[in-house]
Amino acid sequence: MPDSPDTSPVDDRDTTTAELLADLDGTQRRAVTSAAPLLAIIAGAGSGKTRVLTRRVAYQCLTGLAEPSHVAVLTFTRQAASELHRRLRVLGTGDGIIAGTFHSVALSMLRHYWDQQGRNHPTVVSDRRRLIGEVIGPKHGTSIAALSADIDWARARNVDASRYASSVAATGRRSAAPTTDVTRVMAAVEKLKAQRGVIDLDDLLSRTIHLMRNDEQFAAIARWRIRHLFVDEAQDLNPLQLEVLQLWRGDRDQLTMVGDPSQSIYGFNGSDPTILTNLESRFPGIEVVRLDTNYRSTPEVVTAGLRALVHGGEEKPSLSSARPSGSAVRIQSFADETSEASGIADILLGIGREQGAWRSIAVLTRTNAQLPAIHAALVSQGVPARIQSATTADPIQRATREVGDLPSATRIAAWSRDARDPSDDDNDDISARRTVADAIDEFLRGGGGDGRAFLSWVRANRPFDVIPNVDTVELLTFHGAKGREWDHVVVAGCEVGFMPHSSAKSELERAEEVRLAYVAITRAADELILTYSRRRRERARTPSPLIEGADTIEPGVAPPEDFRRDNRRRRSSVSEGDAVLHELREWRRSAGRVAQVEVSLLCSDATLARIAERRPTSVDELAGIDGVGPLLARRAGTRILEAVSRGVSRRPDHADD
Repeated sequence: MPDSPDTSPVDDRDTTTAELLADLDGTQRRAVTSAAPLLAIIAGAGSGKTRVLTRRVAYQCLTGLAEPSHVAVLTFTRQAASELHRRLRVLGTGDGIIAGTFHSVALSMLRHYWDQQGRNHPTVVSDRRRLIGEVIGPKHGTSIAALSADIDWARARNVDASRYASSVAATGRRSAAPTTDVTRVMAAVEKLKAQRGVIDLDDLLSRTIHLMRNDEQFAAIARWRIRHLFVDEAQDLNPLQLEVLQLWRGDRDQLTMVGDPSQSIYGFNGSDPTILTNLESRFPGIEVVRLDTNYRSTPEVVTAGLRALVHGGEEKPSLSSARPSGSAVRIQSFADETSEASGIADILLGIGREQGAWRSIAVLTRTNAQLPAIHAALVSQGVPARIQSATTADPIQRATREVGDLPSATRIAAWSRDARDPSDDDNDDISARRTVADAIDEFLRGGGGDGRAFLSWVRANRPFDVIPNVDTVELLTFHGAKGREWDHVVVAGCEVGFMPHSSAKSELERAEEVRLAYVAITRAADELILTYSRRRRERARTPSPLIEGADTIEPGVAPPEDFRRDNRRRRSSVSEGDAVLHELREWRRSAGRVAQVEVSLLCSDATLARIAERRPTSVDELAGIDGVGPLLARRAGTRILEAVSRGVSRRPDHADD
């Protein structure tokens, strides 16, 4: 059961607890139904953590253990928060629930506080490096990157300029820049922000901490509003976020955390895997449930990931695959980085011709610098590919500025409705405006406000950082691949120097490199290919010890028959959902060809997924699905409903796994 969008036939109008539990295994069911108010769910890679988390939220709301209007589900990226909210809506419990990042929830509470105080809202700046650059000037000897890394480290621990030097000494950290420079620049940046009336993202959390500690009314309102806390990806918590979480929680035990210490890879931001490995000392009396069945990857892939952890000296989690044996892991060496890039293109051409879907393939590297050469090689050989990066298109910027000028939430909501009108014939603007409209929906769900408030929300949440999904091979870093999955994955540059990276000097840094390799390997569902160069930049390279023996893994042993039988039942709804989605994509491809427009402009992948989940049976029901609306439903409703019907009628093959 891959941790992908739910496709079980759950209707958001009449969901029952039985439906919530029907497609879960025994351990997942125990995690969902546990009456323990203080619970940690240690969820191994591919074990369905998001499914379990959202089902637990829904179960507690349906059984009266939690009130939806007082539930907060917290995560770390805007995209993850959007996915959580979408799943909760499908389960019938999304309305009223806060599902957002720590920063966005803190911003919402601070905005309410500022309004009560009659104070203007400060502007939120999302990139502190610009402020650092202004402070140090163009001729400063210390790089902005080094100063930024040190200041990020300090702010993640709520350390100010006056305590930076002592904190570095106490922790034994190697400061990237001279401590005196860091201290001076930190103080100067704070002064500059005060002069301009701006704050940065970490200020949202540090100001929340200050008010929770020093303003009893603010703390009481916050704890009244948030009574039931759920945290996704808890291994990514840094000390600043953990402090906010504990202050919101107060003396109550209404807290569920889900995460995997083996996937803690954001040490540069202060994340700490010991939050989930030393639970009893941090959260006395906590109950722990471990999800140790991987539904995503074949046994060969799971074993390769576990071997990487063991090779690197990390503790091996108890994790096994529920899938039958698949393709052997391939390790392929090349003479140099040029032949490696060309060889990867040859490999992907073969996979693409066989599979017919480029979007099911990814190439992962340890650093961004490795990606352009591979991208060039793929494109030169006719493989459609894109580097996944944080980019904001000019049309999106223009549309965002339009919304920023609007005086009220009502006007913003009207703009969003108009932006979904498919009659507009400017393709670039259609795509951009619909992208902004999706962001507006999230903004309004979180409390809304005028255009200025929307711009602050955009800076805090960065909703346009991920390029919409198209049918291309994705190229991205290990960090960027976190939380994603593909059928076929190439991990490139599996050499000492990249895996682990040469910058890792301390024991903690080397341990994180091992976890990064584990994350990269376990993104593959069906096929894993590991490549390395024998020479790079004219220097000899050696293969990473973390991939040693991955290509000699024996075929996996099939799980017991009773487990397989239960798994077939659980996966049948997923297979049927996939059939509906397939038919919807076929409709979109045909409609796009007839209209001679890019298919994503007709209907986004996210909207198709929502249609597949809801399986509407009438045009009115179709029109009520987010992203569809009355215009598209009226113009194409009959054909969309026919596609849904065809998909539902294609019963999945129930042969043994």
